[in-house]
Amino acid sequence: MRRALTILVAAIGLLPVPGSGQGRTFPAYDNSEERTKFYQRYNDQVLETLTTRKAALEKDLAGELDETARTEKLAESETLQRRLDRPKFFEILTESDLPKDLTWTTNMEEPELGSPDAKKGGTVHSFIPGGSYPPTIRPLGREGNNSFRSFHWDDVEMALTLFHPGTGKPIPALADKWAVAADGQTVYFHIDDDARWSDGKEVKAGDWLMSFYIYLSPYLTEAFYRAYYGEQYWGIATYGDDYVCIRLATPKPMAEGFAGLIPFQEDFYKEFGPDFESRYNWRPRPTTGAYRIRSEDILKGRSIALTRVQDWWARDKKYYKHRFNPDRIEYLQIRDDEKIFQMFLRGDIDVYLLADSLKWYEKTEVPQVFNGYIEKATFYNQYPAVSRGLYFNIHQQSLRNLDVRIGLQHATNWDKVIELDRRGDAERLHLLNAGYGEFSHPTLRTRPFSVEKAREHFAKAGFTERDSDGILKNAEGKRLSFTITYPKHPIWDPILLRIKEEARRSGVEYKLDGMDPVASFQKVTKKEHEIAFAGWQSQPPIPDYYQGFHSKDAYEPGTNKPRPMTNNITVFADPEVDKLLEANRAARSLEIIRDTSYKLEEILHDRAVWVPAFQSPFYRVGYWRWIRWPEGFNVRLGNDPEMNHVLWVDDDIKKDTLKAMKEGRTFPEQNNVYDQYRSSRGDTE
Repeated sequence: MRRALTILVAAIGLLPVPGSGQGRTFPAYDNSEERTKFYQRYNDQVLETLTTRKAALEKDLAGELDETARTEKLAESETLQRRLDRPKFFEILTESDLPKDLTWTTNMEEPELGSPDAKKGGTVHSFIPGGSYPPTIRPLGREGNNSFRSFHWDDVEMALTLFHPGTGKPIPALADKWAVAADGQTVYFHIDDDARWSDGKEVKAGDWLMSFYIYLSPYLTEAFYRAYYGEQYWGIATYGDDYVCIRLATPKPMAEGFAGLIPFQEDFYKEFGPDFESRYNWRPRPTTGAYRIRSEDILKGRSIALTRVQDWWARDKKYYKHRFNPDRIEYLQIRDDEKIFQMFLRGDIDVYLLADSLKWYEKTEVPQVFNGYIEKATFYNQYPAVSRGLYFNIHQQSLRNLDVRIGLQHATNWDKVIELDRRGDAERLHLLNAGYGEFSHPTLRTRPFSVEKAREHFAKAGFTERDSDGILKNAEGKRLSFTITYPKHPIWDPILLRIKEEARRSGVEYKLDGMDPVASFQKVTKKEHEIAFAGWQSQPPIPDYYQGFHSKDAYEPGTNKPRPMTNNITVFADPEVDKLLEANRAARSLEIIRDTSYKLEEILHDRAVWVPAFQSPFYRVGYWRWIRWPEGFNVRLGNDPEMNHVLWVDDDIKKDTLKAMKEGRTFPEQNNVYDQYRSSRGDTE
């Protein structure tokens, strides 16, 4: 995701920036006139591009073409003409301009979420993931896509529609009804009359105009947004303040879900300009979600908190009334994971994800658990697996040879990690996008650990001689040695050490480059790594291959220089595969998504772009007994116990528990298993 152009604007005055924590001031700025000109300029650019392309297609079709090429160009010409029938990307219309034949849908048939027993109030004490204080509270721009973003953006903000985390179907959010046009790609939304920002202002259609203005702006560091929103959407139209139309670039199943974007409040972002990243770095934004960050919630180097919006507009809506229950969620900055765990055992942290097998089996064998003060749960979910593994930077000379990469796959012993470090509580991962049901390849299996096969492929690559320490080298004396960059953490350190030790059996030297998580992420996205230990996860219901492997995100245009700040960390580039990636992203049916996904998995397996690691069909968590959950514990589609906000704090139970601890009174030990969603993934084993 990510780069920018600068415009100089005369300063009218100086304004303080609320919540900056730095006392900085910035020149007054109002982008209203600039936005209006941008909309017209962008419309003109789109029309010019379409007109030029139409002329080129007509010229091609008038000439000699083989049958395949003619069919492809005729299809493109038909699509192009449909867009030329409504060429403006930005349209500002009136309610009277709405089509009269729309069929409106509300989808209020999905089950409620959370528990009717949930209590509002209380504070959940948590911690900042990775131990590093977030570099910004902006959701985009430089370093906006950090590990804390999901807590205050992805899991909280409202869009026009959202996907129900139990069924995967689109449900109302900021829109209370919608209509998908006959073309399957144009979606009309009516904004809920109750929808309000946390500052009390009404949510209006113009807020989505602001979203597209920001995403398409040259002021954003990330080129990803300009490319994605410019390519994947045909435009936006407002019909007064209450209706908005989002046009996708291609028809999609559940188009109302994919068109349901998050708005950017027009008033708040009027100062969006060339200094956006610094101006808004620590400025708390108004939110349509249940939680917001206030200036006083930001204590740099100590904590950051979410505070529930008083009189939240959606508090009584069907899919939200039993969720987002605590008044406050406080995230402490604690750099040492063992200290976090000890604070959890003391009751200073309320919920702790027990992903470390050592903690689950041994370190929670403590009185707090035996006496029932801390409860444990295993929850089988059906969320797509994290594509965790070793990613090869195939721009690096050392990794360009296919036999070297295949050899490394055979030399990397994830099975032993699963057996010993994970205590058998994981499965070998085989796919980049596992856990997507019918869209995940049902039979493809990754290459197994094998010293013999590893050496066979290394020999094909010319690595046949042994160095004094047993590491293979070629005739020029180059050693089979690679550096693995990874986010340093007590869970990953011993796992990577085992991978290193096992690889030596095949004549491979792995050097471990453990870094602060933020520094590791930056190094990898700058493509400065050789091998990266990383994990990616797309949200359901559709897998995403495009971001990770399209050529345009591999190299700077027209150069052999890796393009920084994109998700293509393998620097994979193949124009023929690009066509398949584009077909997958632009698929008009579930069948095309499925078929292209299978083919892409097979190609990326054949090219050996990574070494899949492991996945788990469940997550395990410990929590103090005053943290309560719905009857079935959680929702089906979630990979973290807190992400869907169905828990609540029972202050009465908390008072009784603290009193019981002083009195020596105990409760029954709780180690519960929730397996109602347990099933064979079918795409991994």
